[in-house]
Amino acid sequence: MKTKPNTEQFKLNKDPSDFLEGGAADIVDKPEKKPKVDSKPKKLIVQSVPYTKVHREQKIFRLSLDLIQELKKESYERSLKTGTRVTETELVERALRSYFDR
Repeated sequence: MKTKPNTEQFKLNKDPSDFLEGGAADIVDKPEKKPKVDSKPKKLIVQSVPYTKVHREQKIFRLSLDLIQELKKESYERSLKTGTRVTETELVERALRSYFDR
């Protein structure tokens, strides 16, 4: 006759009802993380268009293929040069703002 299997490994460390109360058990289990300190100073990047939350709406344009390729190329090159993502939308917005003198 076989003995009962050992089920100790399947017992939960947390109370399942803690999930419904905001995950207090998860906070207890997680060790406190210390932020990494880099010895290198980071570069400050200044954008010409201030970053503020602006209401935006979608506007669809049909452009020629050569303009589309130039826009993609310029976006990619500026992203590499600055080290941050420069989107095609940002380039079009900057061009339109300079055209309308804003």
